[in-house]
Amino acid sequence: MIDIAGVIAAHAPCELRADAPLAPLTTFRVGGPAKVLAEPKTSKELIGLLELIRANGIPYFLLGLGSNLLVSDTGFDGVVIRLRGELASIRMDRGDCVAGPGARLFALTTFAAENSLSGIEPLSGIPGSVGGGLWMNAGAYGGEISDTFVEADVLTKSLRQERLTNSQISFGYRSAPELKDMIVLESRYRLKQGDQSSIYGEMRRVWRLRKEKQPIEFPSAGSIFKRPPNDFAGRLIEATGCKGLRVGGAIVSEKHAGIFVNDRRASALDIATLIREVRRRIKKQFGILLETEILPVGYDSDPFAV
Repeated sequence: MIDIAGVIAAHAPCELRADAPLAPLTTFRVGGPAKVLAEPKTSKELIGLLELIRANGIPYFLLGLGSNLLVSDTGFDGVVIRLRGELASIRMDRGDCVAGPGARLFALTTFAAENSLSGIEPLSGIPGSVGGGLWMNAGAYGGEISDTFVEADVLTKSLRQERLTNSQISFGYRSAPELKDMIVLESRYRLKQGDQSSIYGEMRRVWRLRKEKQPIEFPSAGSIFKRPPNDFAGRLIEATGCKGLRVGGAIVSEKHAGIFVNDRRASALDIATLIREVRRRIKKQFGILLETEILPVGYDSDPFAV
């Protein structure tokens, strides 16, 4: 068996840590360690790291802000890549906001507000990264990241750099299919000049709504399920009597049935079991198999399968 930590440590072009805890890097606050956590700061470092990983057949995973995933209690037996430096920076270029994939969505919305630019305020309450938000076309309160997205520089599966424009990506509800096997290196957003106080006011309104409607006092991954056609996951969860359902330290929120929370004692197994049980009950009662928004990491098979 390959010595993953040894191979990466000997040749990695970037900073890294062995046996790095992942729970603190996820919004669920659960999960075991990564064999190696690598933190490239430039595109050159990232490409060099990926070439090394692939040449040695090492499994890897690109971590954003850990807001839409569930890491196994045993962790991830490979390399977790966390983007830093210029890959997490935000700047102005020819009147547009340009962001690295590792930048926080909140940082992007705040940067826009500081420059009196409007159009991206609805995303200010989403606890994710720009790259992750673009990969799943993140949205909230009537707005999606694709609304202001212009273009992105990406790495293809073969590590070739390309540029994709908005029209080349088939954005849908929580999806951007063309980006599935790509890594975003940088993305551009075209916003409108606005009144700064009004922009900040809208951001505060979004945060108030999030605080009123979501259990932000507990660790969670936001909405667990995608919205089924012509319905809402929360309604189905309530209709099956799952609101408040508990497995160990994992609970279906009483405040928002679509969000499952960690009462700070949950394991990844608790959360996965709860997700599976809710899916099972809804399928049995309504014949609908809810699709999860969150991604499992470090599992040999689908932990949410019914």
